Amino acid sequence: MSSHHIVRENQEPALLVENFYALSEEYLGQILEWSPTIISHEENLDYFLSNDIKVDFLYAQSLDSPQEEMKFIQPISSFLKDSLDYLITNNYKAVNILAKDLDSIFLRYADRINIVAFVQGIRYVLIQSRYEKWKTAGEKMFIDVSHIKSFNGLKYIDQNIFEVEQDGFVLLEMNSSDFVFVGEEV
Repeated sequence: MSSHHIVRENQEPALLVENFYALSEEYLGQILEWSPTIISHEENLDYFLSNDIKVDFLYAQSLDSPQEEMKFIQPISSFLKDSLDYLITNNYKAVNILAKDLDSIFLRYADRINIVAFVQGIRYVLIQSRYEKWKTAGEKMFIDVSHIKSFNGLKYIDQNIFEVEQDGFVLLEMNSSDFVFVGEEV
């Protein structure tokens, strides 16, 4: 029995996979080491089967289950909405999402579940009001400038792209208390 079958009681962030290409296989492997609950849709199933990765929930109408103990989330609205609803209803506190793009639905759910979204090799966190984190000089960050009241430790590069000026803490203060995406290179 692999470690993926250990009862986790929702302690680790779930992994919601819309697009497994959103992240390098190496980084995906690091996330999988924590044995998250995995939710995917049918389009990704061959990838998981060929890599011997257990999917806990498949977003699909019930079909002959290709893996033992696989459960189904029935399509009602959309993959992201239905999957996030399932996680919240079942008391998950956090989710990592491998996504095709930054979907506005993440902002609508951010007050009910901690969301980290990976899109095209960038890790996005959803923050409110203030963001402070130790960063390495030269790292790129991605923030919609229309949401920024002030920033420190960053240099504006181009169209919502910033660069960390030197090793140390960067600080962002937002101009509202709404959730905002802050992206970091992975």
